Amino acid sequence: MELKARQSLQQRLVMAPNMTLALNILRMPTMELQTFLQLQAEENPLLELEGELEPEAAETPESASQADQPEGPSMEDEWPDHSAAGDEAEARDSDDRPSFMNQDLWQSQPPLSLHDTLSVQWGCLAQSTAQRSQGEALVQRLDENGYLTEPLEEIARELQVDLEQLEAVLKLLQRLDPPGVGARTLRECLLLQLERRLPDPALVATKPPQVDAGEAHVRLAHRILQDHFELFVRHRPGALTRATGASEEDIQQACALLRRLNPKPGRAMTGETAPSLVPDLVLRKGEQHYDVELNDEYLPHLRINRRYHRMLLEAGTPGDVKAFLQERFRQAGWILKAIEERNATLVAIARCLISLQPEFLERGPEALGPLTQAQVAGLVGRHPSTVSRAIAHKTIDTPFGILRLEQFFASGVPQPAKDTRVSDERIKSEMQRLIAQESTQRPLSDAALVSRLKERQITVARRTIAKYRTSLRILPAHLRRRRV
Repeated sequence: MELKARQSLQQRLVMAPNMTLALNILRMPTMELQTFLQLQAEENPLLELEGELEPEAAETPESASQADQPEGPSMEDEWPDHSAAGDEAEARDSDDRPSFMNQDLWQSQPPLSLHDTLSVQWGCLAQSTAQRSQGEALVQRLDENGYLTEPLEEIARELQVDLEQLEAVLKLLQRLDPPGVGARTLRECLLLQLERRLPDPALVATKPPQVDAGEAHVRLAHRILQDHFELFVRHRPGALTRATGASEEDIQQACALLRRLNPKPGRAMTGETAPSLVPDLVLRKGEQHYDVELNDEYLPHLRINRRYHRMLLEAGTPGDVKAFLQERFRQAGWILKAIEERNATLVAIARCLISLQPEFLERGPEALGPLTQAQVAGLVGRHPSTVSRAIAHKTIDTPFGILRLEQFFASGVPQPAKDTRVSDERIKSEMQRLIAQESTQRPLSDAALVSRLKERQITVARRTIAKYRTSLRILPAHLRRRRV
């Protein structure tokens, strides 16, 4: 077999680097773009953040005069104003916080995680060394909801300890905060929370001579969990009334109390702060009409560094340095142009959406009509793929809350009338309204929802109702029924 070099002509579609960069910047939401621009300002010497001093302007005449002064603390630095300091110290000591800690620093401390919080509480309990280590092992085995999912027998074998001894340690652990932590089942979690509301857990099974209404409901709820948990889960208030001998009103109060308990106590101490949602666009109401503005408050403003740009233009700059600066200058120009194009595209699409959905400004998302990305692309002069990439993961702040731009492109369900469609957002809103008004004993089935919507001049198939109900996380009718 002979190796030969051959030449051939091929036609291929190759995307230029500047086009790839522009498309990537176009799809970035505000916070992702913020991180990207800050990284580019650090890596590219031709880019700088507006407001930063250039290297040659860093030393001003005032700073030079200060540099000539002898170093060391002045008389004022050695002898501060003790009267002002004393007032501040007194104000700090009057607060509950430690006086040596700055208030802003105190407030900015991140919250502890569930395991860290429990470890601190567990360390404060008077216990033996063996109990301390066993409790730490149980704490580390709790999931994010605060439950002990591993069987206690397996943990006892792994730690090589007695099962009864480990159960005693678990009982101590279940006394920590938040209430309900350390439970192995939902039933045990709710029981632990109810026992915190009783004066003495040992008296739960007894009936004191005088009990107020609130404590009586707590005791009844505790009894329901202990003896009739399945009836509570299946929403059988009538069966609970017959089984406990309590009145219907007391059963309703006890069940309402149980529903207010936290089934996932560990979620209250995740140790993580939820990131704030920063909208990419803002819908503002002017004197005559609404307008869309770009929310660039969190975006760093970049510009070309003039010092390095002059080095690029100077004839005495070495060739390798000039080649490096030339490449970086080209990349900086691509970034600045891509940002400008991204912002202009976003604002144009958002303004087009608002103009095509006028009823949204009066009634909110439920008034959104059917709209396609191809329609908007034709009006703003962009390709549909550009519109799809631009609206991805983008949000807008409106009088009805922060909405995704994808929500404005509502698909439509054809109606019997010619060239008439109803948006899926309107169908979902009507479904939610009907289900909210239904009877708990006789909830509306999917077929019944079809009939009710038809009375409101909306024709839709039953399978479409089932699909929308699933997307709204609404249970079927037989699971929404509450038997008496």
